[in-house]
Amino acid sequence: MHPLRTLSRPALAALLVFGALVVPATAQADTKSEREEVQRKRAAVAAEIDTLKATDAQVEAALRALNANVATQTAALRDAERKAAEAAAALEAATAQVAAKQAEIVELDAAVKDLAVEAYIRPPSSSSFIDSLSSETIGEAELKQSLLEAQSSSQLDVLDQLERAREDLETARQAAEAAETAASDRKAAVAGKLASVTQARNQQAQVAEEVDARLDRRLSEAASLADLDKKLSAQIAAEQARIAAELARQKSTSRAASLGPVAITGSGNIVSVRGIRVHKSIADQTARLLSAADGDGISLSGGGYRDPNQQIALRRAHCGSSNYDVYQKPPSQCSPPTARPGQSNHERGLAIDFTYQGRAISSRSSPAFQWLKAHAASYGFYNLPSEPWHWSVNGD
Repeated sequence: MHPLRTLSRPALAALLVFGALVVPATAQADTKSEREEVQRKRAAVAAEIDTLKATDAQVEAALRALNANVATQTAALRDAERKAAEAAAALEAATAQVAAKQAEIVELDAAVKDLAVEAYIRPPSSSSFIDSLSSETIGEAELKQSLLEAQSSSQLDVLDQLERAREDLETARQAAEAAETAASDRKAAVAGKLASVTQARNQQAQVAEEVDARLDRRLSEAASLADLDKKLSAQIAAEQARIAAELARQKSTSRAASLGPVAITGSGNIVSVRGIRVHKSIADQTARLLSAADGDGISLSGGGYRDPNQQIALRRAHCGSSNYDVYQKPPSQCSPPTARPGQSNHERGLAIDFTYQGRAISSRSSPAFQWLKAHAASYGFYNLPSEPWHWSVNGD
């Protein structure tokens, strides 16, 4: 029997909800696909530009088209990663329900056997019951009929439970297999989007190299004209500066966005999620949060786990060397005031101080804070109101 054919009705309901979620809204999906295709076609045209013969305006337009394509395809990749993570989570939940349902059926089977033994030990007066138990070909229907004659309705409830459980298995089979197929399809979609991003970046890199060579030529020409026509020389230099700025933005964007799913590395209780060290219990949700933010154009980083030994060393330096000084003395009695060890979720790897564009998120008007405010709870993170940058599993 397929391991996913044993889902309970609650699991089936969850899968049906998931199924509703993974069926895309046609208009929205079409709009996204059309936008991706438009950007892809524009980038294909831009990649064919003759950078030496093209005008400055044409070169700038080509760079913008290539940059926009990379951004669009990367966002599509992040969206596919997010959906793949959701599908994987649904499949994992279904598998857990399988184990629970299998255990339930084992218990029910054992209970049925116990009833048969009990009925055999304390048989009814009916000889038909004794005859049915002694038969080598007794079937479940016959056993149930005999038990109906012999046992109370409360004892027979277990047979009804077993029958319903078996019905659940068959009912859930197709839905569970559909969830498995959906997870596989989502994984394949990520691979396809990753190929699109790779192609977009290759186009971008090729043209960037050609534009760099063009800048060399044009800037050299501007320098040669400096003595003959300073105005024209300055005009050419200014035009090349704009192109150089666009090229620099393009390269910066390319470096900032990472290919593929957010990786979880390391072993033990504390692992690294794109450089953010967290407890392994929240690693997956951290990775999914970072991918989701990437998909919406918000590239987050930050710091998570903080070794409690650092805090102990600070307490010794600021509060004293005794166990009381280190672990019990009130922070206000230290100079400077210093928190006692073990008081922070950072020391358990259950909090993250997020950064955006290289700085801690210190303003609630920051695009990063607004994104976290709208989405972080979906991934199990909550903000400490007094610290816009600090997000943890319980808001502390």
